[in-house]
Amino acid sequence: MSVRNEASPWGISTSVLLHGLLAASVMLLPSPKRSSGPEEERVSVAILTPQQFEVSTRPPAPPIEEAPRAPMPEAPAPAPSAPRFPATPAMIRPTRMLSAKTLADPRSKQARADLKTFASDERMVQLCNLEAMDQIRQWHADFQPERVVPYATAEEKITGTTIAANGAAFRSRKNWYSLKFKCQLAKDGESVIGFEFLVGDPVARDKWDELGLPAVH
Repeated sequence: MSVRNEASPWGISTSVLLHGLLAASVMLLPSPKRSSGPEEERVSVAILTPQQFEVSTRPPAPPIEEAPRAPMPEAPAPAPSAPRFPATPAMIRPTRMLSAKTLADPRSKQARADLKTFASDERMVQLCNLEAMDQIRQWHADFQPERVVPYATAEEKITGTTIAANGAAFRSRKNWYSLKFKCQLAKDGESVIGFEFLVGDPVARDKWDELGLPAVH
């Protein structure tokens, strides 16, 4: 009795499948690199001329030392400023006139009578002299003016009702002092309405006679 050896269809299919996978895996493997022998090292060679070779083998030149720099000149010191001398002292300008009040005092009765006997210009000068004594006394208690000479070193100038005495002098406590004043009178010349003055240095004793400055009345 012959036994029919039939192959199982599952066995054939499995065998065929395994062979296909093996072939595919062999195809996916990377192909081995071809050996081209030991790789040669490449070296770049430069060809120099005899002049270039001499320069390349010459020892380096020593560094050049810089010459020391000259120090920068110092800026000149500023020139000292010229000394400042004090300016000419300003004139004292009182705001209140005093001679009218002095003349109104009962004790000035004789002075009022004397003023009436003077000519117009002389009367204005005497009013300004009186204003000068009152203002100096009011300005500084150390002075007790008792007489004014408006022309001691220079003649006074009368312009209308204005009197300028740049070379005057006054006596106080038995000493004479230089004086400068400017006096403005009313239009009728009977009262002082403006005054300014400047007291100077004492007048030297040996100059009194020359300047007509009496030691006493």
